[in-house]
Amino acid sequence: MHRSCEVGGTMKEHLKLFGYWVLAEVLTLFIDLTLSFSGNPLVRCICAVCTLGILTALMVQGGYTAALADKKAHITPNFTRPFTLGLTGSAVPLLLTLLLTLSKAGVLPDGFYRIYKLLCAPFLSVCNLMCADVVTSLLPGFGLAVLFLLSLLPIPAVCIAYTMTMQGKSPDDLMIKK
Repeated sequence: MHRSCEVGGTMKEHLKLFGYWVLAEVLTLFIDLTLSFSGNPLVRCICAVCTLGILTALMVQGGYTAALADKKAHITPNFTRPFTLGLTGSAVPLLLTLLLTLSKAGVLPDGFYRIYKLLCAPFLSVCNLMCADVVTSLLPGFGLAVLFLLSLLPIPAVCIAYTMTMQGKSPDDLMIKK
């Protein structure tokens, strides 16, 4: 395969994966705005599971479609390809979590947590479970760690789906069938 074709295909797949992040943002923001503001912790937990599930499913779809495109283009799979695609899916939440950390340290305004919640909608319910307030200084330290770990969620989702697809398996193979 000519290197320029591979790079062009790579950029296209990265843009698609970023598009999946944007779609996850829109879908989960809708769910968050309709369910998350309930005072009931059970509803908030269900909402958190649903929004994280939507993010994971869309990242799996991104890894699956990238692998199909690579198989069609006869690109030899390696570890770096799905990992960099996963990093693309994690880029926005990782950047926002870094900014949230800077806000917690006092470098950015204390009100950045409100912006974080809106721009990182798949984690909004989790944020509200840890600290329903809108100022970063009230977010506990373990909350930052949890949000950082959640920011990494797209990486294994993309890598697993990509690797399975390149091996000839479909994400549907993971489904429980009766």
